[in-house]
Formats: sequence, C-alpha cells, structure tokens
Amino acid sequence: MKLFACMCNQPKRLWSALAPVRPVLTAGPPVARWGLGYSQGGDVLLVRTPKSSAKPVDLTGPLAEIPTDCAIGQAVADERFGGTDNTPPFRFRRWMFAMTGTPDLDSAAPRLLEHIPEYLRRNLKGKTPAELVFHVFLAMMHDEGSVDDPNVSTQSTRRALAATIKLVRNELKSANDLKLGNLALTNGRSMIVARVDDEPLRLRKLWINDDRGQRDESFRGVLLVSGGDGEAKDGFEDMPARHAVLVSRDLSFTLAGLEP
Repeated sequence: MKLFACMCNQPKRLWSALAPVRPVLTAGPPVARWGLGYSQGGDVLLVRTPKSSAKPVDLTGPLAEIPTDCAIGQAVADERFGGTDNTPPFRFRRWMFAMTGTPDLDSAAPRLLEHIPEYLRRNLKGKTPAELVFHVFLAMMHDEGSVDDPNVSTQSTRRALAATIKLVRNELKSANDLKLGNLALTNGRSMIVARVDDEPLRLRKLWINDDRGQRDESFRGVLLVSGGDGEAKDGFEDMPARHAVLVSRDLSFTLAGLEP
C-alpha cells in the first residue's frame, strides 16, 4: 500500500507544494485503515482512520487545513490488525514511524521485547510488526542516549536503524524471509526513509512557482513515496535497495547504506 514522507522549510506552503503530485499520494482501494502524522510546535499529532474504505483515500487531505513542515502518511490493506492503536503512523514523544512490510514477528517478539526498556514497552499500544520494530529502534536510540535529543545527527539515527534491522533479523529464525519493506521515521527535525528490501521507493524535490511561473527559491522540500506503479515520472527518481535517504534539518539529503 501507499506510504509517503515529506519535509519542507515553510509549513504554510506544504499543501501547495504537494498539489501537483496529490494523485501519486492517493491510496487505491481496498484500504483497511490509514493515518497521517505531522509535527507542529515541537509536538507530534496524529489523524488516524481505522475504518476500511472501498474508495481511494487522499492521504494528504488533512494537510489542506494543517500547516506543518514534516509529515508521514500511510494506508494499509492488511486486515489482521484492527482499531486505532494498530493504525499507522506510530509515535513516541517527538518521533513518528511507519513501515510498509508486515513480517510475522510472533516467534521473535518475546526476545525483541527483552531489548526494550520498560518505559518504552509501556508505549506499545497495538500488535503490529511495525510498532514493535519502531520500539526496537527507540531502544537503540535510548542506548545511545539520543532518544530525546532533538538535534541528533542523521548518521546516529541511521546507525540505530541499521542496528534495529540487524537485531530483528538475528532474532527471527526465518530471517531470509524477513521483509520489512520501506521504513520512514522522523523526530520533526530530520528524517530517514529506508528502502530495506526490493519494494520501490521514490524521491522528488518539492518546489513552488511564483506568480511569474518561476521557481520560488525561498521554498525547499523533499518527498519520498512508497507504493508507486510503473516507471518513475513527474520528477520522481528511484532510490536504490538496501539504502536510506537521510534528510537533514536544512533539507539537504544524502544516500547511505544500511550496514550497522
């Protein structure tokens, strides 16, 4: 299903920047549930719809009324986990997270939970693999003393994510079958979107034109989308498998491997 993540430097203009590509950010039916997480004033807020839809869902719809410089939206088709608590994105303090893969982690869950501090385990509300992987990542950030650092570097976050992927693979006996898909996480100041497996991930720079049709250089933004069909177009480019896109606060971005 569809997942998108974006950042920009002018919250009130994000909706306008996304307007040309809104069809790409629409999830086709059937949709089991969907949600949008966004940063505002240092807080992470969620708009989550746990009800199924037989019609297309515009994941950016709420942004028409919401000024934000950082957002993650996802629609899922998996009907195994119902209810609001199982609807992505997931959050903890400044962090939000979404994952497209739905691996069976039941056999590994007890061992993975042992790596998660009690105060983080109390934040686990649902039963999805994505939320469990998110909390393993938070545990890795906790170990580095960075879970509450708003200015943590993207390289530190990448290392924690890489260590998370390695641990999940090690604790799962059938690691060769582990498919995490694409992952998106942010603390509102920086963002990492990773293409862990072979599922396509595409990037597009965001821009806005002024009244003369010229690009307004004061606006900067970046958008990543998982769940596109066909060839990359409309300014999108494919990201390589087993790599992460690291987006810094200044909206610069780099590619990095997913090795610990």
